[in-house]
Amino acid sequence: MSSLNSSKTTADAAAKGVGERRVHHHLREIFDDACRITAPFFDPQQSWGNQSQTRYARQALCDAYPNLTQQDIAILFAAVARVQGIQNAERAANEYLGPA
Repeated sequence: MSSLNSSKTTADAAAKGVGERRVHHHLREIFDDACRITAPFFDPQQSWGNQSQTRYARQALCDAYPNLTQQDIAILFAAVARVQGIQNAERAANEYLGPA
């Protein structure tokens, strides 16, 4: 999400009298890159002996962002895992249903 959209969202929330709920802005800045870094670990086609590699995604985040606290890594990992899970489900549904 661009900073323009982010500030518009914040402005819209302030205009409605709703406070900004998001408090981890430093994680939002690196989220897209974190998704790119961890994508191979969530890919169902990239397993070893039918075992998921998602446990390595957390280590990849720790290696890529050594300045983050363990709490920040946990928050970032949870968000990335949620998005990757949604994307994998959508991909599987599209493969199952075939082209429209």
